[in-house]
Amino acid sequence: MKVLRTIWILIFGLLFSMLYAQDVNEVLESHYKAINQEAVSKLKTMHIIGKSGRMGQEFDFQIWQKRPDKYRMEVNIQGQKMIQVFDGEKAYLVAPWTGSQAPQEMGETETEQMKEQADMDGDLWNWKEKGSTISLEESEDFEGTEVFVLKVVKKNGNEKIYYLDADSYLPIKAESKVMMQGAEVKMEAYMSNYKEVDGIITPFYIENRMDDQVMSTITMEEIIFDSEVSDDLFTKPSNPADSETSDGIKK
Repeated sequence: MKVLRTIWILIFGLLFSMLYAQDVNEVLESHYKAINQEAVSKLKTMHIIGKSGRMGQEFDFQIWQKRPDKYRMEVNIQGQKMIQVFDGEKAYLVAPWTGSQAPQEMGETETEQMKEQADMDGDLWNWKEKGSTISLEESEDFEGTEVFVLKVVKKNGNEKIYYLDADSYLPIKAESKVMMQGAEVKMEAYMSNYKEVDGIITPFYIENRMDDQVMSTITMEEIIFDSEVSDDLFTKPSNPADSETSDGIKK
């Protein structure tokens, strides 16, 4: 009897696991359909123009992405330009607030984060090929909206949680934990104001929070798909000082 009971427990456990996995796939398929993932996966380039708000100030920014895994962001800060570039392998930063325009190669953690930003498809697409696992957590009410909660565990062990609106299947929040200055902090991105661009549904407003405090806002003004973008845009930024001779006169 004990053997028979154990067999039935195993059978029911297997059936439950199969149904659970099917639920995950159904939610993902509905999400892909909602944003038109088929069209997203065919994109070659993306160019975003917008404004970023931080500490009461507003800055113009532009982002370029190109397959495979190329990314560049420029932010105009008080007449100077902050630049982040990922060429598919290495990431560089130009930070004018340091008093230098020389590009600095970013560390391993920052480079990994830039690689994720360069992924035009996002964490929820081709997740198996990326070595990730996705589980469907219990559905819950999020600020008055019923949501599906998807937990993504990436190949490197990092976790990210997505909250999808149960009606639209669009992400309204993404949550992760990152290391900053040796300490782990909770990062949250709240997505809203979804619009259709060339048949693709994408958020035009993102609010970024760190440990429940609003750190920045991002407002997309224009999103352009498949424009001509040169590979040169994603190479290591030049240093203006390199174009000067030793006596300070530009060549």
